[in-house]
Amino acid sequence: MQKVDCTMKTITSVELAKLAGVSQSTVSRCLNDSPLVSEETKARVKKLAEEYSFQFNTNARGLKTNRTGLIGYVFSEDFTGFANHYIQSDIYYRIRMHLAKEGLDLVPVFDDRKFGERFAIEKSISNRRFDALIFNRPQVSERVQNLLVDTKIPYIFIYDTNESSDVPFMIAPSHTLIGSLVGRAFCEAGYIRFVELTGPSDRIDVIHKHTGFTQVLHQYGHELPDSHILCANYHLEEATAVTLAHRELFQPGTACFAQNDMMALGVLEGLRQCGISVPEDVAIIGSDNIPMGKWFRPNLTTVGIDYDSIIELTVRWILAMTEGRLPNSYRHVLSSKLIIRDTFCPE
Repeated sequence: MQKVDCTMKTITSVELAKLAGVSQSTVSRCLNDSPLVSEETKARVKKLAEEYSFQFNTNARGLKTNRTGLIGYVFSEDFTGFANHYIQSDIYYRIRMHLAKEGLDLVPVFDDRKFGERFAIEKSISNRRFDALIFNRPQVSERVQNLLVDTKIPYIFIYDTNESSDVPFMIAPSHTLIGSLVGRAFCEAGYIRFVELTGPSDRIDVIHKHTGFTQVLHQYGHELPDSHILCANYHLEEATAVTLAHRELFQPGTACFAQNDMMALGVLEGLRQCGISVPEDVAIIGSDNIPMGKWFRPNLTTVGIDYDSIIELTVRWILAMTEGRLPNSYRHVLSSKLIIRDTFCPE
């Protein structure tokens, strides 16, 4: 540990770092109670900070580094429906809690001015309000792309994004894998008749889930007729309605893939109203692993997405950006797993 002359003046973060034998960024993390630093190191830094009456001045840090300490979180255009709202809000909240411990503030941003002018993405980028942007969506408009290039604000796409895109910074589940996991589970269980409920047809995650699902069906020698593909726009009520409207598709021995859990629960309700048993007559598998899937009876079989890794990797990227050590590429396509409950019994 180096000795620093701290008499008769206010100690700086650089001097505190030297006293503690750590880096300046570690001092910041210790004083913000970051989970990335050991308790022993936190205690040592905090004790020294108290001993030398150190005051952590975030405003001075912002002036010195030309940073605002604000990170923008751009929500998906489809911020409707319980499932999408729950998932995006949960990811936002958990990232925000991590960044708060690093002295950073995560601010919601929308592409729609109905949420207020100060939340509009184009204005925020033009005014350089944020140090970086997190996009929870598959794509952005050409104008936003041009603004990002002009302002050179770092950005990353996470979760609700295109796994096959060529953006350098991306953290996403493989939607193709999700579809293939469901298709393989059904085929290996001996099903030969299928129904698929999809989200909006122009969404890239919908296309990838469908592709993964049908590719596996073809490998096993099965087909999915167009008439067996029902669009319910990721909404529970629409899924119930299309299930009731197409009751004839849900014959005994049918396996139904709903591309998200809310639609799967909607199918479950529709089949209940039709007097069709699950899983005895029809098997159902959803995707997202939202808590509601465990509240319904029977419990919903689903595909679980690795949300913890999405959050952890996003926080790492933000911290690397704030410390000026961003890599040239940061791409993570995450795996998922089938969570078998009551609506699908492979035995």
